[in-house]
Amino acid sequence: MREERGQAVLVVVLALAISAAAVIGLRTAQDRIVVAAHAQRAGEAAVEAAAQAVADLYGSHAVAPAKLVTDPRALEAARSAADELARLNGASGVAQVELVCANKRIEARLVLNGYSHHAGFSAPECSPS
Repeated sequence: MREERGQAVLVVVLALAISAAAVIGLRTAQDRIVVAAHAQRAGEAAVEAAAQAVADLYGSHAVAPAKLVTDPRALEAARSAADELARLNGASGVAQVELVCANKRIEARLVLNGYSHHAGFSAPECSPS
C-alpha cells in the first residue's frame, strides 16, 4: 500500500513538472509572437511614413517622378519620416531606404530590424516595367 502511494505522488509531481514546462513554453512563444507583431507594425508605419513624405513631394510637381526617386532630398525626407515613425513605435534601425519609380507607381522600400517593407502610391508617369 505504501509503495503505491509513493508511486502516485511521483506521477503527480511528474505531471505538475510537465504542466509547468508547457506553460513556460507557451508563454515564451506568446512573447515571441507579440514582439514579431510589434516589429511588423513598426515597419509598416515607417514605410507608410516614407511613402507619404515622397507623395507630398510628388504632389508639389517640382520634379518628374523618375528624377524624384533619385533626388537625395526626397530620399532623406523618406528616411527621416521612416526613422521618426519607427522611433515612435519603439523600433530603430531603419536601413536600405530605397525609392523606385516603376509600374505606374512610386514605391518606398526599407528594411527595419531585418524585415523588408514597402508601400507606394500611383504615379502614372512611371513607366510600366
